[in-house]
Amino acid sequence: MTDEQEKFIEGFNAVISDCAILCFCTRDTELQNAACLRLEQLRSLVEVEKTRAIEGQDECFANDLLGCSCLASAMIAELKMWALLKEQDPDAAWTQLVNAQHNLADAMKASAGFSHLESNLRRLNSIEKTVFPPQIFFSAGLVVKEEICSICGKEYEDCNHIKGLPYMGQLCTVRLIPLEVNHVAVVDEPANKHCRAYTRGAEGGFRNLMTWLVGPNQDATKCKPGELVLQGAIATTSTFEDSEL
Repeated sequence: MTDEQEKFIEGFNAVISDCAILCFCTRDTELQNAACLRLEQLRSLVEVEKTRAIEGQDECFANDLLGCSCLASAMIAELKMWALLKEQDPDAAWTQLVNAQHNLADAMKASAGFSHLESNLRRLNSIEKTVFPPQIFFSAGLVVKEEICSICGKEYEDCNHIKGLPYMGQLCTVRLIPLEVNHVAVVDEPANKHCRAYTRGAEGGFRNLMTWLVGPNQDATKCKPGELVLQGAIATTSTFEDSEL
């Protein structure tokens, strides 16, 4: 690593340390929002520096910067999670929690220099279990037509890249192009924690599984009391990004 690169990483770490102080529920929301803006600016600087590293074919530093970008994204998501909980929007806060978990995991995949983030990930997993109620997760069974490598665009089985490894500042993932979705199952350990039940039928409407409040039907959906509603739970797009299966 050159002196210039070391200086950039030192500056990055200084901002991360400053913002980490605010990753608690009791911190002032305005300070947390300001930290998010600061981290977004930092992430933009990281992306500029990563482009330079890629142009110079410096794969090691490009992968380090990929980890930096993922770490900044994880901290932004966590700060937003705490702010949203204080705004009494737990569904949106859950989305940010899962985003933070995913980004921390990606940072650790990007470079060995981020292995220390394992303790941060354990902390977020603990927050998931203690701050939020148990969730009901779903998983879709797919009949897959194609599996496309994100690095080279070829069929994954025909390329030389390995899913989950970094290549010149980009993690290899597999894009699934399904022929059909043939079933949906309730699972304890989903590949994607965004796939969950939001509400269930109740007398007078739907019960929100986060807040436990009952709200009126917003559409013509008919649901018996206790029956789960797959509202917002399963993606309906024709392509899926697969980094877990």
